[in-house]
Amino acid sequence: MDSFLNSEQLFRSALNQPNSASEVVKLIKAYPTYPAVAELVVIYATVADKNPTQADALASTMLQVRNAPDTPTIDDFTLPEILNCELADLHARALRINEDTKALGPSNFLLTSSLLSGLSFKYELTSCSEQSGIILDALDADPLSDNAEVLIAGACIQLLTAGSKIIPLSTSYFKSADEVADKLKVQKTAGAVKDVNALKLLDLAITHAETGFKKENDIDNVWERLFPPRAI
Repeated sequence: MDSFLNSEQLFRSALNQPNSASEVVKLIKAYPTYPAVAELVVIYATVADKNPTQADALASTMLQVRNAPDTPTIDDFTLPEILNCELADLHARALRINEDTKALGPSNFLLTSSLLSGLSFKYELTSCSEQSGIILDALDADPLSDNAEVLIAGACIQLLTAGSKIIPLSTSYFKSADEVADKLKVQKTAGAVKDVNALKLLDLAITHAETGFKKENDIDNVWERLFPPRAI
């Protein structure tokens, strides 16, 4: 349900503009309500889910919206506080394996959700226990289970997108980059990942972990590496 008249259409249009952040901020200033900001987060995630190659640009827009000056206080909360809360709730609900997310593919909701989670770490939009927890689930997954490959691919998406941010924030989940590297190598040796591109991603993640998850080794095109565009 729209939070204000034609809100979904207007937010979608704003996110599609070259000056998307300023257009979104205009809408929030015009309709300064908690439901409007919550709807923005949902629409952001929905658009990114359908267009994963645009997810980084969309997350960057959300960062600019969060940092915009002179945004209104809404129900005693600042705009950054609401975005933080709503994005954390989004990740908490989305980062779960189920019967519909076991097959590796570009429409897999867990994988697109992992990409958004990694981008939240990258741009410091939010962090919650589920974001790190799903990575730990992948590292400790039974390599023979039917969900291991997708879990590991999702973990690699996050770690390659923002490993330099994730590891320092997740010390209660992983003791060190070396521990992550060792667990990823165990999964590779056990044959948990069979898809050719997912294996390449796993190798990249192992290298990233072995070199200490340095910021300069985070990469921006994880999705295109896992699902390369088909030649026309």
